[in-house]
Amino acid sequence: MKKVSVIFCALVAMLFSSCGKNDDYKSFVGSWGVEKIEYESYNVDYAGNPIPASMITASVSYNPTDIEHGIQLVFKEDKSGEMRDNDVDTVWYDWNPETHTYDSYIVNPDTTLVTKFTYSYDKEEKILYMNMAYARTFMMKIITLENDNFTYENKYDQDIDNRVYIERAFMKRISDQPTSGSKSRGSQRQRPLMQGSFLGDMR
Repeated sequence: MKKVSVIFCALVAMLFSSCGKNDDYKSFVGSWGVEKIEYESYNVDYAGNPIPASMITASVSYNPTDIEHGIQLVFKEDKSGEMRDNDVDTVWYDWNPETHTYDSYIVNPDTTLVTKFTYSYDKEEKILYMNMAYARTFMMKIITLENDNFTYENKYDQDIDNRVYIERAFMKRISDQPTSGSKSRGSQRQRPLMQGSFLGDMR
């Protein structure tokens, strides 16, 4: 009888542990607005360490609750979601290797860009997986996670010249529930989310 009780207790413990792990994603359910995005790119040496002289940084700030000019991430209970880019003029940044500067241009003015995704969260590894509608999966390292804010870091590329590209986004909760679709001021279309995320590729 004692042996059966021990086995039963072990099964109950495993069950609760499994349920907790399966529910970890619920920390993200709701609507979040971008406060700030920081970009870094740098070359690495043969040991994989950043070369300080090659470091380039940039940042962009937003009002998280501004549905006219902001960017929101919506995480739903069924592990699906949307990124809604309501920036009035969607700007794309490309790294120009000849001038060593970022060239920018307007992709589409006055447009709401919507990208759908599915997601999961590994609490032990602190990794948020986002599977984008255009068939690319990103591993977002969660730096901080509170009820009303979280910060992720995403190493989204490393090219053949050993240049690493990182984005760091600071998110603020704007609702505990997924909000309804934001108003579109133009045609809706999809574009890459995490590839230089929100504003484009730093390359």
